[in-house]
Order: sequence, then structure tokens, then C-alpha cells
Amino acid sequence: MPSSMLEPEYKADYDAWKADPTPERNAAMLKMLHPVLEGAARTHVGDANPLIISRARGMALAGLRTYDPTRGRLQTHMYNQLQGLKRVNRQQSQILSVPERVSLDRQLLAKHVQDITHEIGREPTDRELADRSGISLKRMTHVRSYNPAVAEGTLEGASGEVFGGTRGMGLPEAASVWQRLVYEDLSPRDQKIMEHSMGMHGRKPMANQDIARKLGVSPGAISQRKKIIQDMLNKEAELSPFVR
Repeated sequence: MPSSMLEPEYKADYDAWKADPTPERNAAMLKMLHPVLEGAARTHVGDANPLIISRARGMALAGLRTYDPTRGRLQTHMYNQLQGLKRVNRQQSQILSVPERVSLDRQLLAKHVQDITHEIGREPTDRELADRSGISLKRMTHVRSYNPAVAEGTLEGASGEVFGGTRGMGLPEAASVWQRLVYEDLSPRDQKIMEHSMGMHGRKPMANQDIARKLGVSPGAISQRKKIIQDMLNKEAELSPFVR
């Protein structure tokens, strides 16, 4: 019988997942494989923004189901499975505007600042942040300085819609796994927009004008960000690693 080539550091979690692939164990495996997903994303497309990583999660989960430990290492299998990110990146590059690219880079930088600060007990230097995120120092400067204006009232739905199907739900208790994944990938400001729109922490959902007033931006900007967040929520069947 062929011997297993599965790396020892993955064996316990993989065996538990293989025996009973529940959503909780899916999440545990994906969390453990996150460094592999980020590395594969940078290798295949040179980027590890939240949309790419979301797609990588789905591909990784599908790859786990086809993995044969007798035929190779899990990490190698994951890298091969994630070659499809090249196509995803081409599609994403065609539809993302410059402001959205900057927003995604900001989200990625914010996440790495949080992670590194937790690891070393202080905020990282720009060089440390560049090394971890894969974003160059020049690009980092551009991302931090970019501040596009959004005209008030120019976007449809600026009058105060809330996320469909989530009114008053409250993320901490009743939100779905996919809603939590989307929320965790957002920038701090977009998280606030999602919180206020969904009526989190026992509060009523807020209209766009009220959110805009609270965050110091225009209602049009809030509507734009909510549309992007809602588009991500609507892609659960396509992107979520928990949809079989």
C-alpha cells in the first residue's frame, strides 16, 4: 500500500476533516492553509487581495476533496489547484475600477498591520509591511494618499436602502458563515457601514444619510460601498468555501 506523503503539520486536522467535513472543520482547514493560499495567490497572480483570497478558499476546499495523500504533498496539490486564480485575476482586473483596486489594497494593508501588530506587539514599519503584504513601498504610498471624491446623490439607492434579507439580524449572533467571512475581509470603515446597515449589536438599521453623517462622508459614497458589499454577499454560491 502506498505511503502517505501528507505533511505532518497538516495530518491531524486533515484526518479530522476527512472523517467529518463539517463547516466548522472546513473553516479550521482553511485557516490552517491560509499562508499557503496567500503564497499561491502571490505566485500565480502577484496579489493576495480579499477577492482573490475568497476565490482561493473555494478552490482550496474543492482541492481538499480531490487530494490523494499517496500521490503528493498537500501544499503542492493546493498550489496546482490554485492555478485557476490566474483566470480569476484576469476577470477581476477587467471589472475593478482604480478606486476599488485602492480599496482592496487598503483592506489588505489594514489586515497585515493588525496581524503583525498582534505578533510583535507594535505596528510594523513600512518595510515589514511591504515584505508581508507583497505591496511595494511606492504602491503603499499611493494607496495611502489616494482619496477620490464621490458626488453626493449620484448613485442609485442613496436614499437609505438596507441589505436585503438582513434587516435587524445582527452579525454577532445570527449572521451566516458567509456574512462573517465577507465582514472580516472588509476595511474598518466598510465594516462600520455593514454594521450600521444590518442593525448590529441590537440597534436598528440606519439609512444611508444617517450612516454618512456618522462617518463624515456623502450618502452617495455610502451607497457605493454598500453596493460593493452587497455584491460580495450575493456571490455566496460562487465564492463561499462552505457551499458544496
